[in-house]
Amino acid sequence: MSSTPVSTIVTNSGFPDDILPPEGDYDSRKALFDSINSWAISRGYAFTTGKSVRTSNGRVKIFFACDKNKAPPSASADRIRRTTSQRTGCLFSVVAKESFDRTTWTLRHRPDSKFSKHNHPPSTEPSVHRSHRQLPEEDIAVIGDLTTAGIAPRDIRAYIRQTSNALTTRQDIYNHAATARRNLFQGQSSIQALVNQLNKEGFWSRIQVNESNRLTAIFFAHPDSVAFLQQNPDILLLDCTYKTNKYGLPLLDMVGVDCCQRSFCIAFAFLSSEVEEQYVWALTQLKSLYQDTLPSVVLTDRCQAAMNAVETCFSISKSLLCLWHANKAVIRHCQPSFGLKNGQVAEEDTWKEFYGDWHSIIASKTEKVFEERFTAFQLKYIQYEYCLEPVHYIKEIWLDVYKEKIVKAWVDQHLHFGNVATSR
Repeated sequence: MSSTPVSTIVTNSGFPDDILPPEGDYDSRKALFDSINSWAISRGYAFTTGKSVRTSNGRVKIFFACDKNKAPPSASADRIRRTTSQRTGCLFSVVAKESFDRTTWTLRHRPDSKFSKHNHPPSTEPSVHRSHRQLPEEDIAVIGDLTTAGIAPRDIRAYIRQTSNALTTRQDIYNHAATARRNLFQGQSSIQALVNQLNKEGFWSRIQVNESNRLTAIFFAHPDSVAFLQQNPDILLLDCTYKTNKYGLPLLDMVGVDCCQRSFCIAFAFLSSEVEEQYVWALTQLKSLYQDTLPSVVLTDRCQAAMNAVETCFSISKSLLCLWHANKAVIRHCQPSFGLKNGQVAEEDTWKEFYGDWHSIIASKTEKVFEERFTAFQLKYIQYEYCLEPVHYIKEIWLDVYKEKIVKAWVDQHLHFGNVATSR
């Protein structure tokens, strides 16, 4: 490549005097484009490919323009999204022409001076230009592999920045990850790709479709989990997670506990909603994985739809409520009644005593002890006006209805091996 030396003098516009890249010959179009952008990056702008034409003798001529070359959107235009734009209609550009033998490219400046001036100040950060954020193929392949492995975009970006000089932003990582997922799907919808991948990897899976043949739920379990379940069928923990995927589908986690008190995942189900019919469908699929023995205890949170589904599908199992969820509900509902002021509990000692008495009632080992403690609890706190509502909540919402599912006197009548919470 040959070049023309120029001096570096800062002009009044903020751009240096050597703003135009050197004229010369290049071995390929890519080498030319990379070279002129390497020249532009330290001078506060970037090139993009403008228009290309074919001359009368068949050679290709390309105009490489400032990446702000397009005109900005009209302020009077009726647009769906009122977004800002970096486009300024800048005329700055150079021209490259293919050689007669198609082996080299020649870069030349355009004769009119209007094509050697920008109508905007130089950028202060190279990362604002997409051309300067282009990743090599090997980095794009790494992003695809990390995305498939489930690595978060922010962690992928940190890794890419540590291993290369890339100026990539988090949005670039999102875009490359989305492309990798589309390539993985091979033209299928995401749910079709999931079903095919589960079948390919030997998962035990079932799907539910509606009258329109649209998928409404999917259930899947790893074959090793199924085998482990059949060896450890006694405990079943059910818990739904929310807002964990872009489709907004509840994910039902089905977890077992082995003889060494270790948790293991049995199966998962994406459901279209939290209605009883959806839970019944998922638990029916789960029930088919058991062999001779069904669970002795099934633990859920206080979701009525899930509880009803358990009674339908596991009628011979004892349904218990998660004590962790019960404690969180009591704190959330009762603590504010004890005089929250500036984030502090005014009656802090009374609240601690109240909460301790709640735990004491739950820990009652016999029905007689339960009755004694609960009676004493009501007499103790009924004298405080601010305690009336919390006492009513514990009595009406929990103990009158669910005492046999959370109080030790009744819970310990069933084989639960100390498992009284779904949050392990």
